[in-house]
Amino acid sequence: MINWFPGHMAKEFRLLKEKQKIFDLFIIILDSRIPISSFNSEIYKIAQGKPILFIMNKSDMSDINKLNLYINEYKNRGKIITTNLKNNNSYKKINKLLNEYYLELKNKNLTKNKLTPPLKCVVLGVPNVGKSTFINLMAKSKVAKVGSIAGITKSEQWINCNNYLLLDTPGLLMPNLKDKTIAAKLAIVGSIKQEALNLNELITEIYKLISEVNPSALKIINLDPATSEEMIFNNITKFAKDNNLLLKDNKLNINKAINMLISYFKNLNNIIYD
Repeated sequence: MINWFPGHMAKEFRLLKEKQKIFDLFIIILDSRIPISSFNSEIYKIAQGKPILFIMNKSDMSDINKLNLYINEYKNRGKIITTNLKNNNSYKKINKLLNEYYLELKNKNLTKNKLTPPLKCVVLGVPNVGKSTFINLMAKSKVAKVGSIAGITKSEQWINCNNYLLLDTPGLLMPNLKDKTIAAKLAIVGSIKQEALNLNELITEIYKLISEVNPSALKIINLDPATSEEMIFNNITKFAKDNNLLLKDNKLNINKAINMLISYFKNLNNIIYD
């Protein structure tokens, strides 16, 4: 079992439950490479039937054909947009949809002779999934902190985008990651700090994943798919030898080989790990 529930995450869950009534829309950012593992199902309990917008981010790094199968799993829960939030073209379709949500609320309030304040949207997702990138895109300015370090956003801030307000939140992970495979998936996309996991266990799980979903990526670097620990570390040893990764005493630098492989796997495109 891997315990990964920093204090600010536990606090945020409590605050979300307390503030649920004020939110008009739950915006959930997912990583298209792990469309299931990057979702915290506890959010459904908090939303309690309120509208949900799923944004499948980093779709340019995902296998679009396979992604469509996962999209169907979320269709009965809310609306879905597949995009790369670093692409400015994403703004138009997301802004259009958010304004449609606002108009729905406005028309509903008109029947009750009520004024309609801006749509209150809470932005949720695991660390490093693109929440801050999303908010900066919609606000058209760098109003939220953005970085590649998991958990960088730790303070609450509302962002005014005319017809809608966006609430930035810290990344929300599951309290206990019992499944090593899920932990490896989150680590490979940067949602868990690599240092928080056992390096040997991490490379074993990642290597198994790559062997299953993209064995050709191993062939490119002259390695073979493998699922047993023994065969995996035989391949890592081969990689260290092939790349002349040596320590001062001329022994193979296995840790450096592992870190190089993890870095290589993190940059693979056209892939889904779930």
